[in-house]
Order: sequence, then structure tokens, then C-alpha cells
Amino acid sequence: MIKDNQTLFLNRIRAALGNGNDQQDAWQDLLAPTDNTAFQGIPNRGREEQLLLLRQLMDNAGPLHLTVHVCASCDEAANCIAAISRDSKPEFGSTKEIVIHDHPLLQALPLEPLLAKDSIVIHTTSSNNPEVRRHTTNAYIGVTSAAWAIAESATIVQLTRPGQPRSTSLVPSIHIAVLELANMVATLAEAYALISQEPDLDSLVLISGPSKTADIEGSMVQGAHGPRAMHLIVLIAEPVADSRA
Repeated sequence: MIKDNQTLFLNRIRAALGNGNDQQDAWQDLLAPTDNTAFQGIPNRGREEQLLLLRQLMDNAGPLHLTVHVCASCDEAANCIAAISRDSKPEFGSTKEIVIHDHPLLQALPLEPLLAKDSIVIHTTSSNNPEVRRHTTNAYIGVTSAAWAIAESATIVQLTRPGQPRSTSLVPSIHIAVLELANMVATLAEAYALISQEPDLDSLVLISGPSKTADIEGSMVQGAHGPRAMHLIVLIAEPVADSRA
């Protein structure tokens, strides 16, 4: 019955779009595990092409209220995070706490001395930290290392791994994702081709800007079901760490 209801639902969408019921589903092509065409070109993509993808992502990010920062070094990225932290106020309470993924890329950012000047406390989501849930709930900013960013839709792909829970990108009022330029991809199909190669993946989140809803009286509200502000920091310097680690 569930399968029949799903087929009926999809057929209604096809009819509304003017597509025939016998048309092959686009999602079947996208999710086909034996289709490796999306891999073509990714390994050999040069810096200039990566920068073009970054420009495309930045063009698409504006309407989604995704703020993109381009940084040439870890020091510049750390200063960017510090500035956002300094200029932002907690949505609840007055204490400024930040929760940050346990990841080599983020460990390379000299954040602690910068944030200490403003009495901002940093908590790391290491897998052996029993207080991760409490720290995440109390944090007004969550900092993550994004696996990839999709240029065509300005979407961030966030993978869940030990020490890198999805709650960091979903619970705090402000989400800051850090990405290396080499991890820009062109399309969702390319992203899925990479995702399908991930062993023992627990879950993932696809994020296109801050949380938004217009459920109440048709008025657009940000932050109703997740972060109210979203930042993406793109490091265009040479890689400092394996962001898939």
C-alpha cells in the first residue's frame, strides 16, 4: 500500500508538471549506484575551474541568505569567525558559547586566542566528551567542516561522523561552515557520486541557507526550525588538512 501511495503521489506531480506517467524518474538516474559518469572531471578539476564554481555558488547564495566569505589563510578564516562571533548576540541568554566540530581543518584555525579576548567559550564535539549535547544546546554558534559545497544550488553537504554530529549545524542559532576550495562540486549528481563512496556513513544534511518557513500567515521567517543565520567560509589557500578525515 505504501508503494502504491508513493506511485500515486509521484504520478500526480508528473501530471501537474505535464510529464507522462511513463517518463523515467529523474531521481532514479541520480541515485543509480552503477552510474559513475558524475565522477568524470572531478579529480582533474583545476584551480581556475574551482574558482569559477565558487563564483557560481556565490551568485546563487544571495537569494538563499547564505553569506559567503572567501579567506586566503587559516588566520583570515579564524578572524572571520571571531568577527561573526563578536558581532552576533545569543538568541537566548547572554553567555557566548561556541561548539565546534572535532576536525583537523578546524583545529588548524587559531580561534582560541581571538575568542578569549571577548570571553567567548569554545567547546569541541569530540566523541569522548560526555557534555556535547549540553554544550550544543547552550551554544549560539556552531562551526562545522563541510564535506562539499554544490555550486549550482549553493548547497552545503554536511556528513555525520564520530566527533562531527549533525546537531552542530542544526541546533545553534548561527551555523558557520568551513570548506576548502578543492571540495567545490558543480552539481547534486557530483555530490551524490562522492557521497555514495563514503563507507559506514551514519547520516548527512544538505543545507541551502538558514532555516526558513512561511507556514504562519504566509510570512517568511528565518530560524523557525534551525539556524537563523548561515555563513560559509571558503579557504582558497592550499589545503591544510584532509577535510574528509
